Amino acid sequence: MKILPLLLLIVLACLWSVRADEVVLYAYHLKPPYIVDAEQGVGLYYDLARYLNERIGEHHFTTVYLPRRRLETELEQGRLKGLVLGVNPLWFKDESHTRYLWSPAFMNDEDVVVSRSEQPLRYEGPDSLVGMRVGLPTGYYYYGVDELVKAGRIERDDAVSEGANLGKLMLGRVDAIIISRPTLDYYLRHHTDWAGRFYVAAKPHDRFDRFVLVPKNYADLMPDLNAALGGILRDPAWRVQRETYR
Repeated sequence: MKILPLLLLIVLACLWSVRADEVVLYAYHLKPPYIVDAEQGVGLYYDLARYLNERIGEHHFTTVYLPRRRLETELEQGRLKGLVLGVNPLWFKDESHTRYLWSPAFMNDEDVVVSRSEQPLRYEGPDSLVGMRVGLPTGYYYYGVDELVKAGRIERDDAVSEGANLGKLMLGRVDAIIISRPTLDYYLRHHTDWAGRFYVAAKPHDRFDRFVLVPKNYADLMPDLNAALGGILRDPAWRVQRETYR
């Protein structure tokens, strides 16, 4: 009778030895719909980890929030134990894709310019914001805009989040804000009393894709990531999942 417990221990040990390798997906966009609830694992970035887990059996992906400054320090010093989720080569000075490896894009995104409906701003480019007080999230860089801020032609008003900037805009404390379109859609969906309060300029400030940044010491993951994410933008299931946050 003692043989059965021993066999069970052996089987469990074997299963443990062949368990999937843990891969951390670090994300610093602490805003919906990318990260809605970090404690409960709610948001698109957690959905992407689940998407990968369904398609890559050899690894188990987990999304973890990490502030950008710490993430960049760890990455630049070669100490980051994982990948970086939802970023673009331009943001990490890697337009040539030589510093890091990059997955296929898993999301098309854009930043839009929002003003109050009673004072709509017809945005045509950063010069449209000259002389205005613009609400922006702390620590984020916006090309063309920050240059005009440094030149003293735009007043930058920082806030801890894009949601806080929407509140400032509604109160008239800023003239306009720049916000991720999915984030704006999420807030408008969950604050029905905000309907009709804002004007979204037809021309976005920027359009870009979101990728997974892969440090070169994780190069062995690239075949699996390429296979799993190569068709994600055409995957109806992923499209439906994204729409749940709008």
